Amino acid sequence: MGIIQDVRAFLAHPRPVIGTATGNWNSGVATSGQPGADLFTYGAANQWWQLSEGYFRLFPGIWNVAATVTVRSYLNLMGVEVAVGDEDWAADGTDGEVAIVYWFFLPYEIFGPLRVELYSDQAADDGVSVPYEYRVKVW
Repeated sequence: MGIIQDVRAFLAHPRPVIGTATGNWNSGVATSGQPGADLFTYGAANQWWQLSEGYFRLFPGIWNVAATVTVRSYLNLMGVEVAVGDEDWAADGTDGEVAIVYWFFLPYEIFGPLRVELYSDQAADDGVSVPYEYRVKVW
């Protein structure tokens, strides 16, 4: 890239990625080997990209109202996949209706893939369709 393309890439707005994932959030086994299922994976080996923010919906009506939902995230660091986030959310709305998985004042540069997994402690949450959205910029 030339300097003009570099400046344009730097100044470009991130694009929203909107999706939905359905999984066995309680009885399944995610890629990490932990209970739950993968919500999404973004990025590829040897690729730089910027994550601005990521959300998923967490409120009664999607999850069992008694559920505690665990959000785990993984990055490859020095060639080894490591957990970089592990947080519990109450699905009864006391922690808010939208879980903020990531939010950065400035876009956060990531090298390689990021995977987000969810686990619900309620068997009734298997098969629930979970909407998510994140904002990303790739160069």
